[in-house]
Amino acid sequence: MNRAFWISSLFLILFLIFYRVQSAKDIIQDTCKKLADSGPSYNFGFCVNSLGLDSESHRADLEGLGLIGLRLLQANLTGTTKHIKHLLKQKSEKRLLKALSLCLDAYSSSEGIDMTPTYKEKHYLDLNIRLNRLLTNKDICNTQGSE
Repeated sequence: MNRAFWISSLFLILFLIFYRVQSAKDIIQDTCKKLADSGPSYNFGFCVNSLGLDSESHRADLEGLGLIGLRLLQANLTGTTKHIKHLLKQKSEKRLLKALSLCLDAYSSSEGIDMTPTYKEKHYLDLNIRLNRLLTNKDICNTQGSE
């Protein structure tokens, strides 16, 4: 459960939705720079590396980068849910099992929901609501894990 990934992915998608600005040469660099300049939660290097892992990203426009970011987010959500399920199978202390169960409940409510059609149909308000729900669920899980 990489907190930086969740924060960066969610805000990247939100940024791409609300700041549809065309960049010059390399849209990845420009987009990640704008994100990094917008607040301390964004790491320029992490953003560039994450988006750069996708072979399509260097040919993508801003909307394409949004789809790539959304795919990365959904893959991370699935991986996180699987990891939580794996941890729950291990014998652990009761408090940790309770926290993991709450995390699983939080993430499972969003797992398997494909947000791509919502993005492609430009229903940005609906997508924003879903992404904020995910962010809230992540915060709930992080709070449980730190208590």
